[in-house]
This record gives sequence, structure tokens and C-alpha cells, in this order.
Amino acid sequence: MSFSAKLNTFGSLGVKASYLPWEIYLTRKLNLLSLMGTINITLALIVFLSFGYTDFIIECVSTLIAAPFVVLLNVKRNYIWASYLFYFIGVFLFASLNLKMGIDSYGILLYFPILISLIQMLGRKETFSHMTIIAVLYFITISLVLYGNKHNYLLIHIDAPSLLNLKIINILMSFFTGIILISVITIEANKQEAQIKNMVNEKEVLIAEVFHRVKNNMNIVTSLLNLKKHASQSEEVKEALEECRNRVFSMALVHQKIYNNKNITTLNFKSYTNELVKESLYSYGGEESADIQIDAEDVELQLPYAVPCGLILNELITNSFKHGKTEGKKLQIKIALSSKDGMIDLLVKDNGPGIAENASIKKDSLGMELIRSLSEQIDGQYSFTNEKGFTFSLRFKN
Repeated sequence: MSFSAKLNTFGSLGVKASYLPWEIYLTRKLNLLSLMGTINITLALIVFLSFGYTDFIIECVSTLIAAPFVVLLNVKRNYIWASYLFYFIGVFLFASLNLKMGIDSYGILLYFPILISLIQMLGRKETFSHMTIIAVLYFITISLVLYGNKHNYLLIHIDAPSLLNLKIINILMSFFTGIILISVITIEANKQEAQIKNMVNEKEVLIAEVFHRVKNNMNIVTSLLNLKKHASQSEEVKEALEECRNRVFSMALVHQKIYNNKNITTLNFKSYTNELVKESLYSYGGEESADIQIDAEDVELQLPYAVPCGLILNELITNSFKHGKTEGKKLQIKIALSSKDGMIDLLVKDNGPGIAENASIKKDSLGMELIRSLSEQIDGQYSFTNEKGFTFSLRFKN
């Protein structure tokens, strides 16, 4: 097994199958930072001993003994327990070293890399309270260190050359510690982002496949209804089957447009309207049967509104074809669609006899009841009026 593979295996210790991506990578970050911290403290101990600074052996050795328990808690408990231990070790180490070295040693710089890592790892809404507790603990510790330095608590005597060496060591240690922490966090964050992107892509493919299957199933239903209509001898049955077929088609068209556009969140309702009008004209006798004008903006409807609006538009067009024709003039239907400040306006108007003479406006009419129900479903404001023909207007928030 290669070194990178071993490192990856070590990082994954404690990762559970139920973990979300951010939990997986928080666990991995803690494991890897514990390992890197152990290496860092080992190097610091070697440097201290090489300069003859034996006063810091207890802190370094204690840290090296405690560090493996971070990984153990990750495996046996979870990342919260491991996080607390990781940062408590840091509090102990840095507080003790700073009290012994004094403020002039620049040991206080060691706090900054670990505080940055704290924000990066626990700065999520799920773990924010834990980050706050640990951050407060660090603030108190820094305050105590500054107070202790002022009164020389635990301060050891360090001559000028040794103090200069400690300054250099602490500056370098804080710099390299920061580089290591940020590198580990960045690498794991990039892996997390890549995993999330893969998961999103997989879900988009699966959802697109669902839309495709639903569209195919609905097309089969429309075909069966069409076959049944042609096999029937009753005009009333043919008319009822045609209405059902058109309703199913209007829903199938939503799924088809979404699948073809590769956009699973919105539907371009202008494009949808054009397709629905073409199908309606085909069902009711072609362009000779009516003149349909479409004045529509490129409105992107959110998916929860797409199917209800498609059904509403289908019912209105069907109603115009059934009840809007008058003797001596060609049926004219106008469809207007616009969007402003997040509000969608849909207007459907014909030149028929209007509401007063239109039997389909009765409350027990299935088509009109369906329009009312669907309009209320999307919290829309709607009205049926007479303006030289039948007029329906609908306004809702997208």
C-alpha cells in the first residue's frame, strides 16, 4: 500500500456510513491534524533538546501522549468529543509554553493558526455552539497567559541569546503550523466539494431519468386514451376521452420540457405554451379552427407551479374551443404571460359569448372547478370576467 493510501486510510478512521459529507471530512481533518500535530511537536521537541532547552520536555511529551486519543475518540465516540480533546491539548500546550517562555518569546503567535483551524472546522451551524465554547476557552487562556506573564508566574530565566533563538523558533513554528493546518483543511475541503458535486450530479441524473420515465408513461396513457377514443362510437365518450387525453398530455409536456432542457428546477413556460397550443390546435381541427395569439415573456416557472399552470392553461384553451365558438366568426384566443417583481401574470381571453351565456362556468363544471382548485393550490389571485368574450386572469408569486 502506498504512503498516500495509508494516509487516506488513517484519515478515514471513525467515519461512519451515516455521516454527511461535512461530517466525514471533519472527522478526517481531525485525524490528519492530530497526526500532523504529533509530527510538529516531535520536531519541536527535537529542536528544543538540540538547543538544550529541557524546561519544555514535560509539555511536549504530555502532548505526544495525549494526541492519539483524539483519533481514538473519533473512532469510539464522534468528531465532537475528538474536537474538544484536540483543542484542549492545544490550550494546555500553548498556555504552559507561553507562561514559561514569557511574552517576549513570541510564543503567543502559536495561538493564531489553531484558532484559524477552529473557525474553519467548527464554523458550521451544526457545530457553532461548540466552536463558541472552545473559542471562549482560548480567549480566557490567552488572557490568563498575559496576566501570568505580567506577574512572572512560571516564568523561567532565559538569557538574551536563548530568547532570540526562542523568538525565531516560535515564529517559524507558528508559520509552519499555520501552513500545515491550512493545507490539510484546504485539501479535505476540496475533496468534500468534489464529493458533493458528484452527489449532486448523480441526483440530477436520477431525477432527470424519473422525469423521462414519467413522461414516457404519460405518453403511453395518452396513446391508450387516443386509441379508445377512435374505437368508440359515442360522440360524448369521444369528447370525454379527448379531454382526459389533453389533461394527461399537458402534464406529460411539463416532464418532457424539463427533461429535454436538462433543468430539473424550472420550466420555460413560454416554450411550454407554444407546444401546448400546437397540440390543442391539432386536437381541435388545426389552424383553421382558431386563431391563437401568444404574447409571452421568457418566464421560468418553479417546478411546483409548472404542472398546475400547465393544467390551468389546458383547461382554458379546451373551454374556449368547446364553448367560445360563435356563428359567423372565427374563434380567437389570446394568451398573455408576463413577470414583474417576482409576480407572474397569466391572461387567457377569447372572443366567444362570454360567461353569461357560457354553460361551462357553472360551479359544478369539472373544468372550472379544476381551474379554481389549481389556482388556489399555488396561492394565486384569479378572476373570470366578460370583456368582449370570456377572460380569465391569474396572478401568483413564483
